[in-house]
Amino acid sequence: MPNSASAKVSAKTYFKNMFTFDLRSGFIAAIVALPLSIGFAVASGVEPAVGIYTAVVAGFLASLFGGSKFSITGPTGSMAIVVLSAVSMYGMEGLFLATVLAGVIQIAMGLLKVGNIIKFMPLPLISGFNTGLGLLIIVRQIPNALGINVSATGTIPAILVDVIENLGSVNFLVIAMTIVTIFIITYLPKLTKGRKYISSIPPTIIALILFMILLFIFQPEIPTIGILSSKLPTFSFFNITFDLFQHVLPFALTLALLGTLESLLCAVVCDGMTATRHDSNRELIGQGIAKIVTPFFGGLPSTAALSRSTVNIREGAKTRVSGMLCSVFLLLILLFFGPLGAYLPNAFIAGTLFCAALPMISVREFKVMMKYDRAEAAIFSITFLLTVFTNMVIAVEVGVLMTLIKFLYDMTVSVQINTEEYDSDIGIRQIQEVSKRFGDKLAIYTINGPFSSAR
Repeated sequence: MPNSASAKVSAKTYFKNMFTFDLRSGFIAAIVALPLSIGFAVASGVEPAVGIYTAVVAGFLASLFGGSKFSITGPTGSMAIVVLSAVSMYGMEGLFLATVLAGVIQIAMGLLKVGNIIKFMPLPLISGFNTGLGLLIIVRQIPNALGINVSATGTIPAILVDVIENLGSVNFLVIAMTIVTIFIITYLPKLTKGRKYISSIPPTIIALILFMILLFIFQPEIPTIGILSSKLPTFSFFNITFDLFQHVLPFALTLALLGTLESLLCAVVCDGMTATRHDSNRELIGQGIAKIVTPFFGGLPSTAALSRSTVNIREGAKTRVSGMLCSVFLLLILLFFGPLGAYLPNAFIAGTLFCAALPMISVREFKVMMKYDRAEAAIFSITFLLTVFTNMVIAVEVGVLMTLIKFLYDMTVSVQINTEEYDSDIGIRQIQEVSKRFGDKLAIYTINGPFSSAR
């Protein structure tokens, strides 16, 4: 522990040189996190304010105890689908218990130093699972995007059938709002690039303010989120039974695995953007603490979110305090601006979630797998199909089993090095750049067999 004199010097230096950066980045990250937190709560089938509770409690704790200084934690798209499934089967108490158990598992993984080896989790399993989750999010937001009142909690075929049967009641104003939201989020950063002040405003906030003003002035008859609960999240216990414990354990394992993969991936990206190095095991412990505490405040499972974390870094964050300030700003927004939720259209949420879910769909990675490794492509495809048409728990279990079988098979095969023909249009930038310089002198090799890398 530092002595009091050095602590005072450190505090003085921080407030003089770093605090304003953390304050600004925390505020902008909160503005970006606000619609996403609400949207993922809606996608999870719970009250919109619950998403903000999650971002406040989990975001603060994960920033305080985690191993990545720049990661911003909150509800995410991948968690939303698991949450929806858990709530539909076991209710909110089952979800809360699964979240606490997932937190315990993540803390155990951190204490056992599992964070150092989890980075070797195979890409086909992760990509197939995330692609399935992305598609589920998109399909379940189609009713909100069209302005029709149908259930979005069933299977994909059931939802699509309900949508087709109710196409006669679509609301074209809602469709227009959804399209405008997607356009603003996708193209506004490109149109305002290089403009000093406008380019620093998150496009989701521009769309949010635009639609809230329009709804306030014209009062159209369209579905909205409704007034958000303007009160502090309160601590409360929930009922726990051994029978419920047995039933939700598979969900807890899935939440722990998802949370671990997403948080460590986010931490690695943050390292690359800031030339820093995170502590994987501490990050798992911090995420675990957040999961254990958040359910007692009525919150959802959470993990580090890449979109919010990159904004935090881009806006100049210097320390983990920026993440804690982000949570404080979100709480203040909820307390003082909750009634404005009555002017927040569901179409805006649908457009925001479309933009968040589309990057999760890894079509390009699947094409590469099909070209170079059909076994990995099979793992991707089966994991994807099981995620979409069965449930996430089965998808993860089967995906891990197939990966293990492939690994054992690969260990029996000797290493082979082959020269390959390459396609300059494959989309791999490094190959394209090198081929311009070396032309026919460039050769590409594939290495097949059991090998690994570590640092």
